[in-house]
Amino acid sequence: MIQPPARRAGRWGARVLLLAAITAVAGCGSNEAEVEQAHLASSEALRQRDYPAAILAARRAVALDARHAGAWFNLGAAHARLENWTESIEAYDRAIEIEPQNRKAVNNLANVYFRQGRYDLAADWYARALAIDPDYLLATFHHGYVLRQLNRVDDAERAFRHCLDLKAENDREKRTHLDCLFYLGSIRFRRGDYADSARIMEDVLRAWPAHAEARHFLGLSYRQLGRLEDAVRELGRHQQIVHARRSEPIPEPEEP
Repeated sequence: MIQPPARRAGRWGARVLLLAAITAVAGCGSNEAEVEQAHLASSEALRQRDYPAAILAARRAVALDARHAGAWFNLGAAHARLENWTESIEAYDRAIEIEPQNRKAVNNLANVYFRQGRYDLAADWYARALAIDPDYLLATFHHGYVLRQLNRVDDAERAFRHCLDLKAENDREKRTHLDCLFYLGSIRFRRGDYADSARIMEDVLRAWPAHAEARHFLGLSYRQLGRLEDAVRELGRHQQIVHARRSEPIPEPEEP
């Protein structure tokens, strides 16, 4: 796919920054400064979504200082974006070996296993992230999700309820709160508590009226409760939302 001009400019800028950083330190004789320049260049390339440049800069940093946890973290993140799973796991492992209490590195390693569908390993690593920080909202949500996939329903419900007790600090975490609420409602439906499931899905839809899956569960819950007119209405709205999605152009993925 041809990149939009702004995106191409951003990636070119990241590569210029990397080359400038390498050139600037080439004759300075300070290994520490050179490492930090390379690390900063890898961080900037990640922000610009130029993952090959980020890998190049992070590799330079760890070649100069094999104990630089931040550079290993960046290397793991860049490889994950390119779905280079083996390289990402190796890099995150090194970051965690250096900084065992680095909750973000532990969480991101769990994310790699999550994206591979290796839910047993993902659950273990999310649990390790939560052992470091029990109120880590994103890890709590994803832990609940993989527990649900593993049919550990009681544990999943506890995770989602804990997620809802945590304070959302930004828009991403507010969206995660809503995801926790939706999956909690799906579990209540699965348990046969249709009234609670309907109440939760109504809450989800007040915040996000176009949530197709919530419409679907709400319609099914109403049907189980004998509210047939409401069920037909919500299931019809679900079909309208799904049809509208299919008729829209497919957008380019955004970074989380």
